[in-house]
Amino acid sequence: MILTVDVGNTNIVYGLYKGPSLVSSWRTATSPYIFPKIMGNISKVIIASVVPAIDRKLAKDVKKHFHLVPRFITAADIPLIKVKLSDKKAIGADRVVNALAAYTLYNKPALIIDFGTATTFDYVSAKGEYLGGAIAPGITLARDTLHQRTAKLPSVPIAPPKRVVGRSTTEALQSGLVFGYVAMVEGMVWRIKKEMKAAKATVIATGGLAKLICKYTPVVDIIDSDLTLKGLRIIAES
Repeated sequence: MILTVDVGNTNIVYGLYKGPSLVSSWRTATSPYIFPKIMGNISKVIIASVVPAIDRKLAKDVKKHFHLVPRFITAADIPLIKVKLSDKKAIGADRVVNALAAYTLYNKPALIIDFGTATTFDYVSAKGEYLGGAIAPGITLARDTLHQRTAKLPSVPIAPPKRVVGRSTTEALQSGLVFGYVAMVEGMVWRIKKEMKAAKATVIATGGLAKLICKYTPVVDIIDSDLTLKGLRIIAES
């Protein structure tokens, strides 16, 4: 079996694959880092990490538990896709892994939206070229920053209010966080498709809040919560 690991700024997601099937998955906090109890006959471990401070500890735990040296993926060494940017080392590996998974599994060209600590938009052409994208603050990050940097705004659950025009501070915050991000998604999808001359690009959403946000917009074609793990599995088998 293959163990895939997606190390994000907020969470680490582990996925255990037997062939193309996801057998089990685990989600833990990135900080404090705690390696989960994972059982199985694991032959490969592949990791996409955007948190360098975790990498050494994670590699040590993989070697201790499975007697394997994990493969850390970077944007510079992802097969099956061409990264058409000059500074590949600066690109988050997860973004290109997502592009690879979208290109391999779904219709091309593709636009991927990842709702994580940051909300990212990435474009892969019909020729399998990763051409870049856009990065905005993630929804949870925006909520937390508003609470921490203002005197009177509370920390609210990220949930849709009953109306767009909030009748309370809580409703107003929830409207901005949910419907504001819906509007951003719709605007960015329109702008990217126009700029890339790709009106029929498949729009794929992933990440923890994808289902909540995409419920309120028709511009997203597919929601795939395991897109990054699937991409890592494809790379491990290539």
